Amino acid sequence: MACEVVGYSQNHVDVNFIENNAAIWMLSCFYGFPEREHRKHSWDLIRRLAGVSQIPWYIIGDFNDLLYSSDKWGNLPHPQSLMDGFRAAIDDCFLSELDLSGGKYTWEKRLDLLSTSFSKKQFRFKFENTWLQEPNFRKEVSDFWLELPTVNIIPKLVSVLSFMARWGGNFFHKFRDKIRRQKEVIRLLVDRVDEDGISNYFMEKEKLNDLLCHEEVYWKQRAKNFWLTEGDANTKFFHASASARKKANYLPFLETDSREEVSNHEDMCQVVKDYYTAVFTSGHNAEILQLDESERRITEEQNHMLVAEMTFEEFSVAIKQIHPDKASGPDGLNPAFFQQFWSILGREVYESCKCWLDSISFPANLNETNMVLIPKKKNARCMKDLRPIALCNVLYKVLAKVLSN
Repeated sequence: MACEVVGYSQNHVDVNFIENNAAIWMLSCFYGFPEREHRKHSWDLIRRLAGVSQIPWYIIGDFNDLLYSSDKWGNLPHPQSLMDGFRAAIDDCFLSELDLSGGKYTWEKRLDLLSTSFSKKQFRFKFENTWLQEPNFRKEVSDFWLELPTVNIIPKLVSVLSFMARWGGNFFHKFRDKIRRQKEVIRLLVDRVDEDGISNYFMEKEKLNDLLCHEEVYWKQRAKNFWLTEGDANTKFFHASASARKKANYLPFLETDSREEVSNHEDMCQVVKDYYTAVFTSGHNAEILQLDESERRITEEQNHMLVAEMTFEEFSVAIKQIHPDKASGPDGLNPAFFQQFWSILGREVYESCKCWLDSISFPANLNETNMVLIPKKKNARCMKDLRPIALCNVLYKVLAKVLSN
């Protein structure tokens, strides 16, 4: 892999990393203005760098700024206006914090930020149930939804999805590091006997409890253990379940029909495509089922029920019947999102679905699915050892469930 300097200033250096004569990602090494009165220049520079290229972007360095007051040591508080301005620049650029590294003082740390404004192939939005634990999340999403014009629910969902992607950009799941840092803060306060020390101790203790709750919800969503609920310190179990599930579903290679092992992504995709092309290509004429003389089994009462107009209550029942932790479809929205915001968006979901059914015309991308291959046994090697499942968008799933009910 080669690299090339593509831009620089007194405060930054941009480097493109090149593979097969094409830039595949960009690194910006950044040094922020140390003077507080010049911090706005640092933020504006970050925004300009974000528009330089459309390839994945990674920015590291000394920003001379803080995202959170907990990132500093000492008694002097960091100005809230500086943290708000820096965080606004990070949000505007769709950047997410990866980690803080270095010594214990702020001037020894290096902040690593990763751009999440990737292409669909490189970055896929996924609704995180742990966001629902944040006190302001529901209100901000609800307010944003209500401000959007009521024209078509699909564009509204896309807009809300983009809003949540920006909102959750810095809400990365480095829970272990955050918990470790929070425990260290509590350790420094545990021996304080003054009024401020005791007050701060309980305040920081509450923050630790919130982090532990976030961590548990995060791993529960990935564990897919629907029979066990969070609440009794099940984080280790959820983490172990998610790790075991990921390991069991991992496919290091696939065998072709000629018993050749292929391990790169493109060749494995071709194996899957060839297999299902053969499966769904029939050499026999399908038998036509004659219905002219079939016996009628549907009564008039049943038929009246089947052709009756669908009601909002039927959609409300259908959304509640789906487990909140079920996997999301291509749009990244899981059932938990629709269930939590049903009072806000439920009526529009109903009106849109009813319109599609009445007009016998669905949006082109409504039934898009993610196809996933699940091993039938340990050490799966070939396509016969795998079974496909289709991960539908929840909107399509709710519609199908209403029809099924």
